[in-house]
Amino acid sequence: MLDRHMKRFYCLAAALLAWTVLTAQAADPELEIRVIYDNTSAREDVPADWGFSSVVTFRGRRALFDSGTKPDLFLDNLKKMDVEPSSIETAMISHEHPDHRNGVYELYPLHPKMSVHFLEAFYDKAFSEASAIGMKVEREMRPYELIPGAYSTGMIPGDPPEQSLAIETSKGIVLIVGCSHPGVVTIVEQVRKQRGADSIRLLIGGMHMFRQNETQIRTQIARLKDLKVQRVMPAHCSGDLAAALFKEMYGANYESLGAGKILRLD
Repeated sequence: MLDRHMKRFYCLAAALLAWTVLTAQAADPELEIRVIYDNTSAREDVPADWGFSSVVTFRGRRALFDSGTKPDLFLDNLKKMDVEPSSIETAMISHEHPDHRNGVYELYPLHPKMSVHFLEAFYDKAFSEASAIGMKVEREMRPYELIPGAYSTGMIPGDPPEQSLAIETSKGIVLIVGCSHPGVVTIVEQVRKQRGADSIRLLIGGMHMFRQNETQIRTQIARLKDLKVQRVMPAHCSGDLAAALFKEMYGANYESLGAGKILRLD
Protein backbone atom coordinates (compact mmCIF):
# COMPACT_ATOMS: atom_id res chain seq x y z
CA MET A 1 0.00 0.00 0.00
CA LEU A 2 2.84 2.35 0.95
CA ASP A 3 4.72 1.61 -2.28
CA ARG A 4 1.64 2.41 -4.32
CA HIS A 5 1.20 5.73 -2.54
CA MET A 6 4.88 6.54 -2.98
CA LYS A 7 4.70 5.76 -6.70
CA ARG A 8 1.69 8.02 -7.03
CA PHE A 9 3.54 10.78 -5.16
CA TYR A 10 6.59 10.51 -7.41
CA CYS A 11 4.42 10.53 -10.54
CA LEU A 12 2.60 13.65 -9.36
CA ALA A 13 5.91 15.33 -8.44
CA ALA A 14 7.39 14.52 -11.85
CA ALA A 15 4.30 15.84 -13.61
CA LEU A 16 4.42 19.05 -11.56
CA LEU A 17 8.11 19.55 -12.35
CA ALA A 18 7.50 19.02 -16.08
CA TRP A 19 4.59 21.47 -16.02
CA THR A 20 6.73 24.05 -14.19
CA VAL A 21 9.54 23.74 -16.76
CA LEU A 22 7.15 23.98 -19.70
CA THR A 23 5.39 26.98 -18.17
CA ALA A 24 8.71 28.74 -17.60
CA GLN A 25 9.81 28.04 -21.16
CA ALA A 26 6.51 29.30 -22.52
CA ALA A 27 6.89 32.50 -20.50
CA ASP A 28 10.30 33.30 -21.98
CA PRO A 29 10.17 34.87 -25.45
CA GLU A 30 12.57 33.69 -28.11
CA LEU A 31 14.03 37.20 -28.33
CA GLU A 32 14.00 40.07 -25.88
CA ILE A 33 15.54 43.49 -26.54
CA ARG A 34 15.88 45.95 -23.68
CA VAL A 35 16.62 49.50 -24.82
CA ILE A 36 19.08 50.89 -22.30
CA TYR A 37 20.07 54.17 -23.94
CA ASP A 38 18.31 56.32 -26.53
CA ASN A 39 17.54 59.93 -27.44
CA THR A 40 13.97 59.49 -26.22
CA SER A 41 12.54 57.72 -23.22
CA ALA A 42 9.75 55.16 -23.00
CA ARG A 43 9.75 55.21 -19.19
CA GLU A 44 9.84 58.21 -16.88
CA ASP A 45 12.45 56.63 -14.61
CA VAL A 46 14.83 55.74 -17.48
CA PRO A 47 16.27 59.06 -18.71
CA ALA A 48 16.97 59.83 -22.36
CA ASP A 49 20.29 61.06 -23.71
CA TRP A 50 22.03 61.22 -27.08
CA GLY A 51 23.40 57.74 -27.86
CA PHE A 52 22.24 54.16 -28.17
CA SER A 53 22.48 50.86 -26.31
CA SER A 54 20.42 47.70 -26.09
CA VAL A 55 20.68 44.36 -24.33
CA VAL A 56 19.71 41.37 -26.45
CA THR A 57 18.60 38.07 -24.92
CA PHE A 58 18.18 35.41 -27.59
CA ARG A 59 17.25 31.85 -26.67
CA GLY A 60 18.69 32.32 -23.21
CA ARG A 61 21.99 33.93 -24.28
CA ARG A 62 22.63 37.60 -23.56
CA ALA A 63 24.70 40.22 -25.41
CA LEU A 64 25.19 43.98 -25.29
CA PHE A 65 24.85 46.03 -28.47
CA ASP A 66 26.47 49.47 -27.99
CA SER A 67 26.82 51.24 -24.65
CA GLY A 68 25.70 54.87 -24.83
CA THR A 69 27.49 58.14 -24.15
CA LYS A 70 27.61 58.75 -20.39
CA PRO A 71 28.93 55.74 -18.46
CA ASP A 72 27.17 56.64 -15.19
CA LEU A 73 23.80 57.01 -16.91
CA PHE A 74 24.39 53.81 -18.88
CA LEU A 75 25.09 51.81 -15.72
CA ASP A 76 22.17 53.41 -13.89
CA ASN A 77 19.81 52.57 -16.76
CA LEU A 78 21.10 48.99 -16.81
CA LYS A 79 20.16 48.70 -13.14
CA LYS A 80 16.73 50.22 -13.70
CA MET A 81 16.18 47.75 -16.56
CA ASP A 82 17.07 44.83 -14.25
CA VAL A 83 20.19 43.85 -16.17
CA GLU A 84 22.99 42.48 -14.02
CA PRO A 85 26.42 43.14 -15.56
CA SER A 86 27.43 39.53 -14.91
CA SER A 87 24.52 38.32 -17.09
CA ILE A 88 26.05 39.85 -20.23
CA GLU A 89 28.22 37.28 -21.99
CA THR A 90 29.59 39.48 -24.72
CA ALA A 91 29.43 42.99 -26.14
CA MET A 92 29.73 44.41 -29.63
CA ILE A 93 30.22 48.08 -30.39
CA SER A 94 28.82 49.14 -33.74
CA HIS A 95 31.32 51.89 -34.49
CA GLU A 96 33.97 54.10 -32.94
CA HIS A 97 31.92 57.14 -31.94
CA PRO A 98 31.77 57.85 -28.17
CA ASP A 99 27.95 57.88 -28.04
CA HIS A 100 28.01 54.15 -28.76
CA ARG A 101 31.12 52.91 -26.94
CA ASN A 102 31.75 55.01 -23.81
CA GLY A 103 29.71 52.90 -21.40
CA VAL A 104 31.53 49.65 -22.09
CA TYR A 105 34.70 50.96 -20.40
CA GLU A 106 32.84 51.29 -17.09
CA LEU A 107 30.92 48.03 -17.53
CA TYR A 108 33.96 45.87 -18.24
CA PRO A 109 35.62 46.24 -14.79
CA LEU A 110 32.35 45.03 -13.23
CA HIS A 111 32.42 41.91 -15.42
CA PRO A 112 35.92 41.29 -16.85
CA LYS A 113 34.92 37.86 -18.21
CA MET A 114 32.73 39.59 -20.80
CA SER A 115 34.17 39.46 -24.31
CA VAL A 116 34.18 42.73 -26.25
CA HIS A 117 34.15 43.12 -30.03
CA PHE A 118 35.39 46.25 -31.84
CA LEU A 119 36.01 46.67 -35.52
CA GLU A 120 39.66 46.63 -36.52
CA ALA A 121 39.01 49.99 -38.21
CA PHE A 122 38.21 51.83 -34.94
CA TYR A 123 40.52 54.76 -34.28
CA ASP A 124 43.46 54.23 -31.93
CA LYS A 125 41.84 56.00 -28.98
CA ALA A 126 39.16 53.30 -28.69
CA PHE A 127 41.85 50.64 -28.24
CA SER A 128 44.12 52.68 -25.97
CA GLU A 129 41.21 53.35 -23.61
CA ALA A 130 40.50 49.62 -23.57
CA SER A 131 44.13 48.76 -22.85
CA ALA A 132 44.20 51.25 -19.98
CA ILE A 133 41.64 49.18 -18.04
CA GLY A 134 42.95 45.77 -19.10
CA MET A 135 40.13 45.13 -21.56
CA LYS A 136 41.03 42.51 -24.12
CA VAL A 137 39.26 43.47 -27.32
CA GLU A 138 38.45 41.17 -30.21
CA ARG A 139 39.35 43.08 -33.40
CA GLU A 140 36.86 42.16 -36.09
CA MET A 141 36.69 42.65 -39.85
CA ARG A 142 34.60 39.80 -41.22
CA PRO A 143 31.12 38.59 -40.21
CA TYR A 144 31.10 36.51 -37.01
CA GLU A 145 28.64 34.85 -34.64
CA LEU A 146 28.23 36.95 -31.50
CA ILE A 147 25.98 34.49 -29.67
CA PRO A 148 24.32 31.42 -31.20
CA GLY A 149 21.99 32.57 -33.97
CA ALA A 150 23.02 36.25 -33.80
CA TYR A 151 25.60 37.49 -36.31
CA SER A 152 27.67 40.61 -36.79
CA THR A 153 27.77 41.86 -40.35
CA GLY A 154 31.47 42.49 -39.95
CA MET A 155 32.82 45.77 -41.22
CA ILE A 156 30.59 47.62 -43.68
CA PRO A 157 32.50 50.57 -45.19
CA GLY A 158 31.27 54.01 -44.24
CA ASP A 159 32.33 57.21 -42.51
CA PRO A 160 33.04 55.67 -40.10
CA PRO A 161 32.81 51.92 -40.85
CA GLU A 162 30.17 50.07 -38.89
CA GLN A 163 28.90 46.63 -37.88
CA SER A 164 25.27 45.67 -37.26
CA LEU A 165 23.62 42.66 -35.60
CA ALA A 166 21.39 40.21 -37.50
CA ILE A 167 19.40 37.85 -35.27
CA GLU A 168 17.93 34.80 -36.98
CA THR A 169 14.64 34.27 -35.15
CA SER A 170 12.22 31.50 -36.05
CA LYS A 171 10.06 34.07 -37.90
CA GLY A 172 12.79 35.96 -39.72
CA ILE A 173 15.74 38.28 -39.19
CA VAL A 174 15.67 41.03 -36.59
CA LEU A 175 18.31 43.59 -37.54
CA ILE A 176 19.76 46.03 -34.99
CA VAL A 177 21.70 49.00 -36.32
CA GLY A 178 23.72 51.48 -34.28
CA CYS A 179 23.93 54.61 -36.40
CA SER A 180 23.84 53.39 -40.03
CA HIS A 181 26.75 55.54 -41.21
CA PRO A 182 27.20 53.28 -44.26
CA GLY A 183 23.51 53.90 -45.09
CA VAL A 184 20.67 51.85 -43.70
CA VAL A 185 19.72 50.58 -47.17
CA THR A 186 23.28 49.37 -47.72
CA ILE A 187 23.24 47.56 -44.37
CA VAL A 188 19.94 45.82 -45.16
CA GLU A 189 21.22 44.78 -48.59
CA GLN A 190 24.37 43.32 -47.00
CA VAL A 191 22.41 41.41 -44.36
CA ARG A 192 20.04 39.91 -46.93
CA LYS A 193 23.04 38.77 -48.94
CA GLN A 194 25.05 37.47 -45.97
CA ARG A 195 22.20 35.60 -44.32
CA GLY A 196 20.52 34.41 -47.53
CA ALA A 197 17.27 36.12 -46.54
CA ASP A 198 14.62 37.62 -48.80
CA SER A 199 13.11 39.80 -46.05
CA ILE A 200 13.80 41.44 -42.68
CA ARG A 201 11.28 40.81 -39.92
CA LEU A 202 12.19 43.93 -37.93
CA LEU A 203 14.67 46.80 -38.37
CA ILE A 204 15.51 48.61 -35.15
CA GLY A 205 17.98 51.33 -34.14
CA GLY A 206 19.68 54.46 -35.43
CA MET A 207 19.25 55.16 -39.14
CA HIS A 208 21.16 58.47 -39.39
CA MET A 209 18.54 60.44 -41.25
CA PHE A 210 18.38 63.44 -38.91
CA ARG A 211 20.23 65.71 -41.37
CA GLN A 212 18.34 64.54 -44.47
CA ASN A 213 15.42 66.18 -46.25
CA GLU A 214 12.02 64.68 -46.90
CA THR A 215 12.82 63.50 -50.42
CA GLN A 216 15.98 61.72 -49.31
CA ILE A 217 14.20 60.01 -46.44
CA ARG A 218 11.19 58.94 -48.50
CA THR A 219 13.49 57.43 -51.12
CA GLN A 220 15.24 55.31 -48.51
CA ILE A 221 12.03 54.20 -46.83
CA ALA A 222 10.60 53.17 -50.21
CA ARG A 223 13.74 51.15 -50.86
CA LEU A 224 13.48 49.46 -47.46
CA LYS A 225 9.94 48.44 -48.34
CA ASP A 226 11.21 47.08 -51.68
CA LEU A 227 13.75 45.04 -49.71
CA LYS A 228 10.86 43.59 -47.69
CA VAL A 229 11.65 45.17 -44.35
CA GLN A 230 8.41 44.25 -42.61
CA ARG A 231 8.51 46.35 -39.42
CA VAL A 232 10.55 49.37 -38.32
CA MET A 233 11.48 50.93 -34.99
CA PRO A 234 13.75 53.91 -35.72
CA ALA A 235 15.76 55.37 -32.82
CA HIS A 236 18.68 57.60 -31.86
CA CYS A 237 19.98 59.50 -34.93
CA SER A 238 17.01 58.69 -37.17
CA GLY A 239 15.46 62.11 -36.46
CA ASP A 240 11.94 63.41 -35.91
CA LEU A 241 11.19 63.89 -39.61
CA ALA A 242 12.25 60.34 -40.39
CA ALA A 243 10.13 59.00 -37.52
CA ALA A 244 7.09 60.84 -38.90
CA LEU A 245 7.70 59.57 -42.43
CA PHE A 246 8.29 56.00 -41.28
CA LYS A 247 5.00 56.20 -39.36
CA GLU A 248 3.23 57.52 -42.46
CA MET A 249 4.68 54.96 -44.88
CA TYR A 250 4.69 51.91 -42.58
CA GLY A 251 1.48 52.56 -40.67
CA ALA A 252 0.79 49.85 -38.10
CA ASN A 253 4.20 48.31 -38.84
CA TYR A 254 5.95 51.36 -37.36
CA GLU A 255 6.64 51.65 -33.64
CA SER A 256 8.60 54.18 -31.61
CA LEU A 257 11.46 53.12 -29.37
CA GLY A 258 13.04 54.93 -26.39
CA ALA A 259 15.16 54.12 -23.34
CA GLY A 260 13.28 51.81 -21.01
CA LYS A 261 11.38 49.96 -23.70
CA ILE A 262 11.33 46.16 -23.64
CA LEU A 263 10.55 44.35 -26.86
CA ARG A 264 9.61 40.68 -26.69
CA LEU A 265 9.29 38.51 -29.79
CA ASP A 266 8.33 34.86 -30.07
